Parts: sequence; C-alpha cells; structure tokens
Amino acid sequence: MVGLRTQEGDKFERFFEIVQREALKNKKVFFADSGEGHIFENENMEYSDLTGWLIPVEKAVDFEKEYIKGGDPEGWYDYFCWMKWENESNPKISFEPCYFLG
Repeated sequence: MVGLRTQEGDKFERFFEIVQREALKNKKVFFADSGEGHIFENENMEYSDLTGWLIPVEKAVDFEKEYIKGGDPEGWYDYFCWMKWENESNPKISFEPCYFLG
C-alpha cells in the first residue's frame, strides 16, 4: 500500500485508506513514519496517531524512491507532520506541521 513501508494488518490498512483519502482532498499523499499512540481498535479498524510526510501528489513518486529505502529521507523535512484522528464512530483526520529543531 502506498505510504506504508511495512506490511500491516487489514484493520490498520482500512484506517490508513481513510487517512489517504483525506490527504488526497488536498492533492497530497501521506507516507507514515511511526505510530504515536492514541490507539483504538474495534472489529473493523485499528486507529493510531502517526507521524510522517505529507507530500504533494506531483512529488510523491520522487519521495517514495527515498522513503522505501528506510530511515529519514533527506531534504524532505518541510513535509514532516503529525496525523491525528478523532471520533471513533466516524474518524476525522487532521494533519499538523511537525517542526524540527536544530
């Protein structure tokens, strides 16, 4: 699945599809880095806040080449963000900038 480096379970992938649909509303693709807690699971989905890169669609292919290698893709820090969810019955997804210090 685009935006994931590792194989995930069906429940998480269903949730991640919602994340990607929200990203596409802004003509972007979300590439997950790591889970950040706020976990909830029901019979259909597994939710989690995430950090990752919110990349414009037109740059996604170039970014993905670096992303699949693992680690921190250099030169893409401006796109790093928090992905947060709320509302267990009808997930609402938001993306917030995540600034690096140093």
